[in-house]
Amino acid sequence: MQAELAALAHELVTGVDPGFEFLTLRASCSGGGGTFRLTAGPSDHDVASSASMDGLFRLGLDRPVVLELRVEPDGTFEAVVTEGIVQVTSSLPPTYTFVRKPPQRPTEFEVTSLSEVEAVIGASLPVEVHELYARTSMVDEVQLDPPEEILRNWRWHLADVEEDPRRWEHPVLYAGPPDAVRPVQFHPLWVPVGANDWGDAVCVDLAPGPGGRVGQVIQLAGEGPLTYLADSLPELVLPDSYPGTTGLEDHFDAGDRAPAALPPTLQQITVREPGDLDFGLLARLTSLRELRVVRGGSVRLAELAHLPLQRLEVTGYEIELPACETLKALVVNGARVELPPLPNLRVLDVSQADVDVESLPRVDYLVLNAEQWRRCRQTPAAAGVVGESSLARALAWAAERGAGLPREVFRGRAASA
Repeated sequence: MQAELAALAHELVTGVDPGFEFLTLRASCSGGGGTFRLTAGPSDHDVASSASMDGLFRLGLDRPVVLELRVEPDGTFEAVVTEGIVQVTSSLPPTYTFVRKPPQRPTEFEVTSLSEVEAVIGASLPVEVHELYARTSMVDEVQLDPPEEILRNWRWHLADVEEDPRRWEHPVLYAGPPDAVRPVQFHPLWVPVGANDWGDAVCVDLAPGPGGRVGQVIQLAGEGPLTYLADSLPELVLPDSYPGTTGLEDHFDAGDRAPAALPPTLQQITVREPGDLDFGLLARLTSLRELRVVRGGSVRLAELAHLPLQRLEVTGYEIELPACETLKALVVNGARVELPPLPNLRVLDVSQADVDVESLPRVDYLVLNAEQWRRCRQTPAAAGVVGESSLARALAWAAERGAGLPREVFRGRAASA
């Protein structure tokens, strides 16, 4: 990797205007693609560059790579390279997230029958699914995947949710009979047997909601909401048009919309600049599972405790939270905040709030700022730190919390490839 980094450093110093104090490239690469952000100097201001990033993306061809590369004007560089940590650079300093014990990648092996698929997932498919596979490879307009492809896609969907804690406990929009389907991104007992024209997975649901049926067919959230399609796979008929999100979600400035005008079917709401809005007026939205309050002032939500809220993101200078038993994820940005009893809370981000760190509830994924972590003794399954500008220090912070992440340091001088 030394030669590749030297070539990348050469691309950077020759691709920006002279006069910089030093350049910092923060990047995450995998599978030949990735994201990056290039800044200059201690102020970390963005700089334009004509540098090709092909060499950067090639670093992640064989394995995921997270790096921070500092290049001086004379071409000398130092790079810290790791994997297993999520580096988000949409705002600076970055946010770093890691899973203390990353899920083990399952061993790949060939399967040739639905019975072998059942053995891996730990549940039986309905008899009608076996009978359908025995006589056809199509149902309506869905090409049925072979067992090996079913298992490959099942593993991919599981890993996609489990490996990045930032995706934990994000409710999805749902269109279908009430309570028929669990409103989650993916469930281990959803068996992907094909896809629609948009590429959204069509699954046999072996873990339905209280109003559903084992073996019902659903479409995963993608181009549209999570959608109930049929009682069983042989009965599947794809709809002529897919349900949109009208009546399911809304985003608005409080001054432009009266709460009384909101449809009672809403599942997600974003309220911007609510001013003196009486949030008690939202109490009639009995399907509301996610609420975001942006640039709020005095935000009082106690009257919403009876709603089936699963995720709450609130910004304000004065915040009163609901004691909501269903709440699984909470993000708070504001002044002093007191947390009510939240027995099912799993994700908590108070990195931008004034809270009593020592009395925080134990959760699976905790996000704090660097100063808060110095006072916190928790070792959650996943952790995030805000306000740590150095990848090296972020790795040291992760090591203190039990994450054995690899770390390589490369030093050298820029050289053309």
